[in-house]
Amino acid sequence: MKTKKISPAVPIPFIIVIIFVVLFIFVFLFKKATNNVLGTSDTASTFAKELYVPLGTGVNVTTDWVDVKGAAAYVNTSSYGTLKKVTFEASIGVPTGNQTAYVRLYNATDKHPVWYSEMTMAGVGPELLISSPITLDGGNKLYQVQMKSQLGATTNLLQSRIHILLY
Repeated sequence: MKTKKISPAVPIPFIIVIIFVVLFIFVFLFKKATNNVLGTSDTASTFAKELYVPLGTGVNVTTDWVDVKGAAAYVNTSSYGTLKKVTFEASIGVPTGNQTAYVRLYNATDKHPVWYSEMTMAGVGPELLISSPITLDGGNKLYQVQMKSQLGATTNLLQSRIHILLY
């Protein structure tokens, strides 16, 4: 009696090709799914990007505008692309609560206050103050926080920053 070889219904090379195709698709889809970190994507976003430039902290005890030592940063507007909105933010507190405190952003490079950055607080605080939209001058400029108070009593700058929204 002759033995007859039984051939499989599906050829083995075909099975191997199918396995490789399935593995390729799985790896491709898995890589695509894990590539995205929370809040990011590979495609261009239509949402604004939000950045903060920290300026620092300090204390003031004068009735005239003075620099808050160490509360400054260089900002180069050409590094950011198209600016949508920029604001100055500062948290200040008056321990005695008996005076009005003032804070503003000052362009130390060009020697002028930044328009619409001045803010006022009366009372103890601390309170987060957010300016109207401001315009930063073009190029690399040093922005300095300045403060003054109504009676010259201690006023604390607890934090300050420039808040930038980009298109």
